[in-house]
Amino acid sequence: MKKFKYVLISSIIIFVLNFPAHFAFDVLPYTPIGYFFPVNESIFEHMKLIFTCFMIFYLILGFFKERMELNNLITGALVSSLTTIISFLIIYLLVVLIFKENMLVTFILLFLAITFSEFISTFIIYKKDYKSANFISLFIILLIFIFNAYLTYNPLKNFFFLDKKHHTYGVVYKN
Repeated sequence: MKKFKYVLISSIIIFVLNFPAHFAFDVLPYTPIGYFFPVNESIFEHMKLIFTCFMIFYLILGFFKERMELNNLITGALVSSLTTIISFLIIYLLVVLIFKENMLVTFILLFLAITFSEFISTFIIYKKDYKSANFISLFIILLIFIFNAYLTYNPLKNFFFLDKKHHTYGVVYKN
């Protein structure tokens, strides 16, 4: 029951975090904000958004680690975020190719992907503390943030980085 409650509550919080985080760069259009939050409507920027929301959630969760008897939050954050990104991306691309994009369906798929990955993470965060796995995970998380920051301002010219709304790549500055 404890794990089910954790999965449900954490999934809802992470899902809801995506909405204000989606508009962070619109409200505060500064380069460092763009490192973590979407600067356009490309697929890459939305995957970066998901990753950042997971990291925010797990950072906050760290303050409740002892009370909730959680371990391996860093490894759990990495596994859960990457599981969500990969599962959501695969399902989303298949659905869009077959049925076209539908915002409601996209939100449902995102919530299901988050819930699935949070379920997977319970097998990590409720185990004994694995210091070496957490250290390696922290290093990988930092590399992902650096990689995301670089690609935000130096996007590749392919469909993952294309902002279909503005037909541009990278940052879209508003006049």
